Formats: sequence, C-alpha cells, structure tokens
Amino acid sequence: MSIRTSLVATSLMVMVSAAPVLAAEHLMKVGEVMLATAGGSTAVQFIELEDPGGEPFPNPPYVLQIFNAAGALQTTYTTTLGGATATRYILGTTQAGIDLGFTPQTLLTSTLPTDGQACFRRNGGLPATIHCFAWGTITGIAPGDTMNNGASPANGMSVQRVGGVYFVAAPTPNAANSNGMVDGPPTVDAPPTVDGPPPADAAVTPDAPGGNPATPKDDEGCSVGAGASWFGLAMLGLLLIVRRSSTRRRR
Repeated sequence: MSIRTSLVATSLMVMVSAAPVLAAEHLMKVGEVMLATAGGSTAVQFIELEDPGGEPFPNPPYVLQIFNAAGALQTTYTTTLGGATATRYILGTTQAGIDLGFTPQTLLTSTLPTDGQACFRRNGGLPATIHCFAWGTITGIAPGDTMNNGASPANGMSVQRVGGVYFVAAPTPNAANSNGMVDGPPTVDAPPTVDGPPPADAAVTPDAPGGNPATPKDDEGCSVGAGASWFGLAMLGLLLIVRRSSTRRRR
C-alpha cells in the first residue's frame, strides 16, 4: 500500500469515528396529558410519552421535567428508559392507573398545573432536550429547542397528539390517540339528480259519430243514435198502414 493510500484510509477512519451517531430517542414525544376526572379531581392525572417506532434509548438517564405557565421548573422525574426499546411510557398517579386500567412506569407525586409545560430530556451522554409540549395559556416558555402547543383539556378529557397536532378527546392511555371524531369525517352528499321529462299525455280518442258537438261525450252520442232508430221504426210502421189501406180499396 502506498503512503498516499494509507493516509486517505486513515483520514476516512477518523472521519467516521468522529461523526455523531443520531440516536432514535429523538422520536419520543409528549403524546398525551390528562389533568382531572369529570368531577374535577386532580387525583387522576397522567402524562404519556410516545415513540412511533419503538426505538432504543441508549443514553440514560432520561427525565421528564414539569414547568408552570411562566416557564419555572416545578418537578423533575427520572424515567426508567434506557437500553431497551419502548413505544409508550406513562407517568401517572396511582388513582389514574386504577381508574383507567394501566400501570404507571413512573408515579406522579406532584399535581400537574392547569396551564403548564412538560419537557422530555436526555441527561446522559450529551444532555439535550428531545421534546417539549405546552398546554393551556403560557406566559413564559420553558428552555428547550422544541415546543408544541395544545389546549388545556377539560375535566375527564385529555389533550392528545395525532399526526403532529394536539386534540382534546376522551383519554386513551396505553392505546392509540384520538382526535375526538368518533364517527369519522362527515360524508359528502351526492349531487342532486335531474328530474326526467314529464310523461306525455295519452292521445284523446274521438267521440263516436252523432255526438252532441256542444258536449262531446260518448253517452250523448249513444242516446242520439237510439232516437234515430225509433224514428225509422215509426216511419216503417206508417208506411205499412198506408199500404194496407190502399190494398183494401182495390178490393
């Protein structure tokens, strides 16, 4: 191997070893937040982290930090994410797990604010903010390089990420999120059909001959014909009487 070839090969090895490896952990998002029951109890709260591909988390520890509406840090929760792959990870209260049928991987021990923010961060390796989500009215943004916004969910509901947009719907821990459209998108009415041409009237049958022109009805035509027949019989009878009288005179 020439000196030139050796130098090129060494340079390539250095470049490859120095290139940063993009961990799949960056796909994890704050996917769902619930704040209270339908009756307003904050004993039922949870935050669900979601990774669409079930990717590995090679640089633990990973934490979830909760901020208030002004952007002040309230609580930091250390997760058990690390090494193994994960699709969903729920931080929730004990009562939320009982009422909604799931087991929290990390217990929430402080009350989530009505208007607040949550940031998922990597504290191992090169620390970095992976994703932040703010719900409700925010007056100061928590430090982070990504911030999505959504509404503060009403009691008994949660705010959920669907296709990169946050909707308020019935809570769906450990299940696919919902945009609140139970019956799907509205159907489009078919275009109106065009009425066909009106049916043609049937041809009028002419009255029988001899009808009354003033009131052309078939029954009147029949009555005129009957009168003409009686008149003919009367004339025939009169003719017979005249002929019989003439014969008697000749005798």
